[in-house]
Amino acid sequence: MESGLNFIWMMIQTIFALAVVCGLAYLLFRVVLPKFNLVGSGGNMVRVVDRVQLDARKSLCVVEVAGKWMLVGVSDNGVQLVAELDSESARIAEEELSSARDSGAGGFSTAALTEKIAQSIGKKREGK
Repeated sequence: MESGLNFIWMMIQTIFALAVVCGLAYLLFRVVLPKFNLVGSGGNMVRVVDRVQLDARKSLCVVEVAGKWMLVGVSDNGVQLVAELDSESARIAEEELSSARDSGAGGFSTAALTEKIAQSIGKKREGK
């Protein structure tokens, strides 16, 4: 009977330890590392600002390349330039997106960034 209780106690300890490790991993990847912005901070000229998955094999990306901001489509067929964005509008949208993510506002990124991109594309077309 005592060995059965020892086994149950060991299982409870194992499950608790697993929960602690998973919680720490979650905090590390979702809270700590994004604050340090370690991904892509190696002084590269190319930076993916945001990415929206359209389906399993297609996505839209906002990319900053040497100070120019572009909206590109990525699929199995390659990468295509959709539009060049107004740098100032894109920078403002990125700041708003970053502050919304920091404050925990859910659902902001897709709607607000899409709106800012649409405004930026409209301004570019009017200016041409």
